[in-house]
Amino acid sequence: MKKKKRKKRSNGAWQNCTIGYFIDQSQNGQGFMTEAVKLAVRFAFDEAGLHRVQAGVMPHNVRSIRVLEKAGFRNEGLSKRYLNINGVWEDHLIFARTSEE
Repeated sequence: MKKKKRKKRSNGAWQNCTIGYFIDQSQNGQGFMTEAVKLAVRFAFDEAGLHRVQAGVMPHNVRSIRVLEKAGFRNEGLSKRYLNINGVWEDHLIFARTSEE
């Protein structure tokens, strides 16, 4: 498949997005989420012209970490008390990809 040239735009300094995802437990382990994340990242870079896509995942969520790794994300480290989930500020690992990768 021929890769489209990305349009150059002046979108200011913030050319990023955050991705989040969820899939029914009965569909786990079939590669659907990995493929969906890859497609979303391709859209973010090729169509939306963004520079960075990032995701936060709780350190114990091994399956979600694996999805991000298979989609080419790198682990950038731990953000303490990143999101409030069920009334508790939870730590999250931050994963990211940039358009150069």
